[in-house]
Amino acid sequence: MKRKPIVGMSLKIYVNRMEEAKTMAKEMKKRLGQMEDLDLFLIPSMGTLYPVAEILKDSVIRYGVQNIAPKAQGAYTGEFSIESAEDLSCSLVELGHAERKALFQETPEMINEKVHLTLQYNMWPIVCIGEREKGEGRKEALKNQILSYLNDVSPERFRDLILAYEPEWAIGQPEPAEASYVHGSMFIIRDIVREHFGETASSAVRLIYGGSAKKETAMEIAQSEDVDGLFIGRFGHDMDNLEAIIRNVRKAKEGGM
Repeated sequence: MKRKPIVGMSLKIYVNRMEEAKTMAKEMKKRLGQMEDLDLFLIPSMGTLYPVAEILKDSVIRYGVQNIAPKAQGAYTGEFSIESAEDLSCSLVELGHAERKALFQETPEMINEKVHLTLQYNMWPIVCIGEREKGEGRKEALKNQILSYLNDVSPERFRDLILAYEPEWAIGQPEPAEASYVHGSMFIIRDIVREHFGETASSAVRLIYGGSAKKETAMEIAQSEDVDGLFIGRFGHDMDNLEAIIRNVRKAKEGGM
């Protein structure tokens, strides 16, 4: 199955002022808003979601939220409802990031509940997975996360899923994981999906790499047939860098579409 390449960026809470977020969204739309051969997305901070949505809603650039409550409604003070995401025409939800687990004690059961809720509202879950330490125990850690976060997800829904491989030891570092290591991990991930959810799911699910991904290594990482794109953090705040990353991913995938 030929999968459409995908590149996206999460702003965490680095860009929180309305005007700054609007300027970034406008520039992104102007420079990158016409692509049809690659899915591009932006996940702004919660406080700037509305103005960013207003700018991007009539473009091909998708946008979404960094987290949702496990229920659409209820006594979840301070949480964000997927109903609000739906009203803003969001098309994706980031789930299970290492920071959510470490700082806010999110459990596998909660992440799984959010995955199902996101699919129920016909949005794409971007499910973050990754081992804590480099090397030994990688396959077991990835298997445990995939099976718990995606428990009871039907194979047919994997076409609407994105698995973001973000090894925790590489997040926020000056350099990403080596391309060969990323390729090995992506092969493991796709093989785990194949073994437990079937060939249809394994062929359909898109895998993206995050964890200090940047323009200098984008092409090499994206050259693996198991890698469908990149999940960018701070290196994409500069629009020239983001454009270069996208250009390199597109080059890596030329002929694969």
